[in-house]
Amino acid sequence: MKKVLYSVILLSILIIPSKVFAINGTVNLKCTPTSVFAGDAINCTIAAEVTDGSITDFSATTTLSDNLEFINATPVTGWTGTSNKGIFSLTTTTNQTDSFEIASFTVKMKNDATGSGTVTLNTTKLGEITSVAPVTQNINLSTSTSVVDTNAGDATEEEDVNADIKNPGTGSNIPFMIIGTGVIGAIVVYELAARKKKIYKI
Repeated sequence: MKKVLYSVILLSILIIPSKVFAINGTVNLKCTPTSVFAGDAINCTIAAEVTDGSITDFSATTTLSDNLEFINATPVTGWTGTSNKGIFSLTTTTNQTDSFEIASFTVKMKNDATGSGTVTLNTTKLGEITSVAPVTQNINLSTSTSVVDTNAGDATEEEDVNADIKNPGTGSNIPFMIIGTGVIGAIVVYELAARKKKIYKI
């Protein structure tokens, strides 16, 4: 009887197909902007994609190059835990599947930065997954400068004023007119004085 029972169980295992799915997942990091000046802030978002299962916890460490510094971090609504200084240990009560965001954080290009930098996220745990490839974002330090001429609107007026002063047909003749008027006035005074002398002699 026992042999028959064992045979039935073995036959059932062979006939009924069984399939075990292994959970798979990846972690993504997106930082914007990717080109900044010294002293500028960069906002980064951590997201994940899970297939063949769900996850409820996430652990990772952020590594920054020397010219970047960590500012703050904020878990996405529904996630709680530690997210200080780029060290994340978060959990959620909702099973996360497909694509979803986990947290966001802000870094800053140092004021004395002299070159570009990198932000690297090393995930140590994504649900049951303990082997997740690290992701890196490059942050370029911009050295270009743009000069805005705030007096651009006044340039035309200044040029017009200078043009009037230099115009030989108008203001440039004023000194000669003054000199000419003075000479004529002197001659008139001299003539009047001479006539008075003649009258006195008579």
